[in-house]
Amino acid sequence: MDFSALTKKSSASFNQHKNLLKKLAKGQTVKCEVCQGILTLDLKTQQPGQGIAKCPKSCTEIVLDLA
Repeated sequence: MDFSALTKKSSASFNQHKNLLKKLAKGQTVKCEVCQGILTLDLKTQQPGQGIAKCPKSCTEIVLDLA
């Protein structure tokens, strides 16, 4: 079984999310790919050690493990 295509796709997705989070952390405006709403980064969530990056409609939602 050849997993190279899956590995490349997973790696590309990881790098895309990493770059998106870098931009948000720098205070840059990043738009949701689906609804074009502005993504926000919230590091003070109800769950200790977690943060979240999401758009107003929640079509993009990235949960961060800060621990």
